[in-house]
Amino acid sequence: MPGPKALPPLAAAAILAFLSSCSFNYGTDVAGGPAVPGLVIENARAARYEDGSLSVVIDAGILEMYDEDQVWAGERIAFRQYASDGSGILEAEGSAGTMLVDDANKVYTLGDDTRFRYVPDGISLEAPDIRWEKKTSRLRGTADGVVRIEKDDGSSVEGTGFFADTLGRDYRFASAVSGAMVRQGEGEE
Repeated sequence: MPGPKALPPLAAAAILAFLSSCSFNYGTDVAGGPAVPGLVIENARAARYEDGSLSVVIDAGILEMYDEDQVWAGERIAFRQYASDGSGILEAEGSAGTMLVDDANKVYTLGDDTRFRYVPDGISLEAPDIRWEKKTSRLRGTADGVVRIEKDDGSSVEGTGFFADTLGRDYRFASAVSGAMVRQGEGEE
């Protein structure tokens, strides 16, 4: 089944296993204990620029940065990604209760009610948790988390065990799916 275009790195946001390492508990860092962030910012807005143009804006209720591990963790996240041509055109936007960015491994995790919209294709995705692996261009939901994909025309599909190869523009679900397809000029099927 054809799927969405290759998703932007943050968007796909991504996404699952690392959420437990986002502690938001700043106790003493002892050998073998939980990591303590190098920087904690409340009510943060982070902007990333590439080639002199704004590429991503992240708003967070709490943003933690773990410099040694090249990891960012956050709560109450909203983000916007702009076209890479420097035009300033909105390409993707989304929100999540939690976020983990593993910059070293290029793995992006979004959890706790993730919502994502890829504007050029008019596709929205909702999931409890989603993980984007930039190196392999793979987007995954959890095994039992219901992922819902909806197009602007009202077509939708949902199921569990979501997986997408965003370069191949194809996605699948490990279990049965349900949904509706809207054909142009017709009602729902």
